Amino acid sequence: MSDPEMGWVPEPPTMTLGASRVELRVSCHGLLDRDTLTKPHPCVLLKLYSDEQWVEVERTEVLRSCSSPVFSRVLALEYFFEEKQPLQFHVFDAEDGATSPRNDTFLGSTECTLGQIVSQTKVTKPLLLKNGKTAGKSTITVGKITCTHPWSRSWPRRY
Repeated sequence: MSDPEMGWVPEPPTMTLGASRVELRVSCHGLLDRDTLTKPHPCVLLKLYSDEQWVEVERTEVLRSCSSPVFSRVLALEYFFEEKQPLQFHVFDAEDGATSPRNDTFLGSTECTLGQIVSQTKVTKPLLLKNGKTAGKSTITVGKITCTHPWSRSWPRRY
């Protein structure tokens, strides 16, 4: 509970016990120009495979006229060491105010697991079009990990 007059500070978002909160940062390099007149206005959608389906969990901001974007918005996820957590990163052109990807705005995607990103701290993979051709590169970097394991001395713990 929060009460500014009594000096209470709002509580952080709740996390599942035993999970770590992982913050990911995304950048892309060499995105294709689908429109000959302008550079793309890229945005990244992050999807997690859960309950036998892909579910959108986060998305970055839209960057204007940029073929090599470095997104500032952090993508936060709960990481379970014991579980395989497949991820998809879909890049699309948000030109014309599009808020969801369409076939004509698709710039590429890549897949990996959250465990791969956490263990390597930085993963660079090709972005692929639906026909399998390369459409640039994406780099996913771990920004911060907050641990909530019950045996941790300081809770939450930051690495």
